[in-house]
Amino acid sequence: MEKHEPQVTRNQLELEMKADRSREMQLQLISFALMIFLTLIAFGAVMAELMPHWAAGGFLVIMAIVQVYLQLYMFMHMNNKGNTWIKVMMALGIFVALTIVATLRLLIW
Repeated sequence: MEKHEPQVTRNQLELEMKADRSREMQLQLISFALMIFLTLIAFGAVMAELMPHWAAGGFLVIMAIVQVYLQLYMFMHMNNKGNTWIKVMMALGIFVALTIVATLRLLIW
């Protein structure tokens, strides 16, 4: 006796694709709203002078790192498969940039 797998109709595929696009759009909108919120927090914290000047720079750098992560993984789809070389090259670029900044900082200091 042969086992018959249920055939997926074109309509079912279209509905699944539409649901996937809908979930993706919801995720995009949520991450966009989160980035706007994080930007407002950063601006508000600096404008209201809620922290000393020496801490404001570190706070802004942390907020920028969080936003870069959201940009890369939500909007540029770096969480999808097939981006391994891009991730490796980006990590290498960050490493080189940090090494150069650290070297120049030591030379100037």
